[in-house]
Amino acid sequence: MKVVNRINTADANSQYINSVISSLSELHPAGLTVIKYISEHAAKAEHSPAEKSLNNMNFVLVTDNLYAYDELKKTSDDNTTVVYGTVEDAKVYIKYSHVIIIDENLTVKFHHDELDFSEDKIYLTDIDGNDSLDAKIYKNFLSDNHIDKYNFDSPTIEKLIRETNCIIPSHLIFHHSFTDNFSFRFNIWMSNLMAIINLNGEIEKTDAICVHGELERGIPESCNEAIKCVKYIDNKISKRYDEKVSEVLQYFNKIFTANLKNYIDKGNISKEKLIEEMKSIGIENIYYSALNKGDARKLVLAYCFPPFNDTSGNVMAKRIFETGDIVDVISNDMSRIRKKDNKLLNIMSHLLDSQIVLTGPQAFSSWASIEEYMQGVFHKYKLYEDKYDEIYSRVMFPHSHFAAFEIKKENPDIKWVAEFSDPLYTDVSSNIRYAPIEDDEYIEMLKEYTGEEYSHLINDNSFNVCEVIPFLYADELIFTNHYQMNYMLERFDDRIKTLVTGKAVISQHPTLPEDMYNIVKTFYKINQEEINIAYFGNFYDTRGFRQIELVAKQLYEANINNFKIHVFTNLNKKTLRFYKQSDFKEYIEMNQYAPYFEFLNLTNLMDILLIFDAETVGIKPYNPYVPSKLSDYRGSTSKIWAFTEKGSVLDLTEEDNIYTVQQRDYYKYGETMKEISEHIDKPVYNAANIKCLN
Repeated sequence: MKVVNRINTADANSQYINSVISSLSELHPAGLTVIKYISEHAAKAEHSPAEKSLNNMNFVLVTDNLYAYDELKKTSDDNTTVVYGTVEDAKVYIKYSHVIIIDENLTVKFHHDELDFSEDKIYLTDIDGNDSLDAKIYKNFLSDNHIDKYNFDSPTIEKLIRETNCIIPSHLIFHHSFTDNFSFRFNIWMSNLMAIINLNGEIEKTDAICVHGELERGIPESCNEAIKCVKYIDNKISKRYDEKVSEVLQYFNKIFTANLKNYIDKGNISKEKLIEEMKSIGIENIYYSALNKGDARKLVLAYCFPPFNDTSGNVMAKRIFETGDIVDVISNDMSRIRKKDNKLLNIMSHLLDSQIVLTGPQAFSSWASIEEYMQGVFHKYKLYEDKYDEIYSRVMFPHSHFAAFEIKKENPDIKWVAEFSDPLYTDVSSNIRYAPIEDDEYIEMLKEYTGEEYSHLINDNSFNVCEVIPFLYADELIFTNHYQMNYMLERFDDRIKTLVTGKAVISQHPTLPEDMYNIVKTFYKINQEEINIAYFGNFYDTRGFRQIELVAKQLYEANINNFKIHVFTNLNKKTLRFYKQSDFKEYIEMNQYAPYFEFLNLTNLMDILLIFDAETVGIKPYNPYVPSKLSDYRGSTSKIWAFTEKGSVLDLTEEDNIYTVQQRDYYKYGETMKEISEHIDKPVYNAANIKCLN
């Protein structure tokens, strides 16, 4: 197996440190040093570290027992060094390119008379005389598989370090320091692990050496020891930026955190107390799902969900945070159409039991992708159906409601909460959305299931069905505002309207707490003397660069020049062309869209945050939308400047931190800006900022 890692400690001197570590053994000739630790209870026994001695090898016997040290000194020879101290002390006496560390229960057997090792390779030995579960797994792995066919992945690495099987290049042995905080066995695990994740080279099996004997188990034997193991792994995670290495370390974080769950289940410690202790010693990457394992009674169906960055998925994560319930989540791999941001799971990771990520086709509304998600969800649900009291589904994407209905149909007694982010059947321009259900049998099943009273509402349009079915069968319906609910119900008769309003809950998007606005620190630079205004969000047909330019124009014409509008959006050729042609580009700074937690931090850096209503005048009878950014802005320390449509939810919102101006009242832009400037104590005009516009 080939391993190539970008070795780095999060340290300004990381290159220097790694060079020094490597230089410690760079002159060592090919061969093997066997370090054998002799514990106090085994001091009187005879210890042979190897069955025979070869030309290019040496032994280092190390003990922290004076009696054992004296006895070992009497029997040592020219090829054996006896050290009083720790394994760390013994590492100074390494003579050859490779090293293996064992304890008094083990011996090393050689099948060749000469050891020929390459400095950029870790070698895996055979193992004999060991009937432990770990050893059986390891032997099975070596006999049934070809190591050169494996990738650098977590399950493979776990198997490689289960026994004292790694013959490690000498320069890699310094990446782990043996400590009394851990058992000897766990120290071996970590020596092997740290060597593998810092290797730039290969791992291969060797038939030249066999380790004989049985080691103690390496799993921590107390809650305190397990916490220290997690702390050790957490510290290593914080000093790596290689994504593959981080995934491997997180895997071991999960293993040892799962061990902590046993102490919770036995009643030795409460989950709250355990988490408090973990945080108190500085553990940053707490694997909450391991501590929550088996506790979820709610199943969340979110086709798009973190770590994939999408507004709908992020809102669903915030909903979970808001309710505070431990949940299981079934989502889909969205890597083809959405970027990944692992930090997004920080929103609700402390409430996650399990997340199952399906691998169906990724699409906005194709029936093939909906159907595969439905089937995948239902299969996973049936494995644990007695576990759940409630399911929660959210659109946008329509897949989630379809999957929830399959479960509700199977188990009518389960509570189904269905959330709508925006009207689904029609788009922002009031055009009917259409995506065909390409399964006549499914449509017939729906008509039969809904019965004579409601079957006329069913057709082959998935967007229509995705509204109708939750309206009829969900136990609770979540809408972001009354206008949205009323608009979506306009096309239905009074029976449906009464049914829906009787189980509807109006709830705008949740706002995260203040500390989450500091998870990521931005390095974005601003001029503190200016009034810094920010716009965050994608540009659409109804909202784009022209609106930003219009704000700059109206402010300039109101004799206001001490400002900069920082735009963070989906930059494309069309947007950049508009920007380059703008007469007001001196007042506008264009930037690529910011990752979610950097965006939250950026909101606190700015003075004013811009938000715009969707334009619906002449298209819809009233505005059924509340911009999703409003919930994130509410958690910021900055002022919110809302450009509204008359009578919209945003227009009618009265909060101390929100300043509203109707979009078409251009003459009021300057007045509102002057009002905000007084509250933030920054001047609107600066003679030094006079621009000569063409």
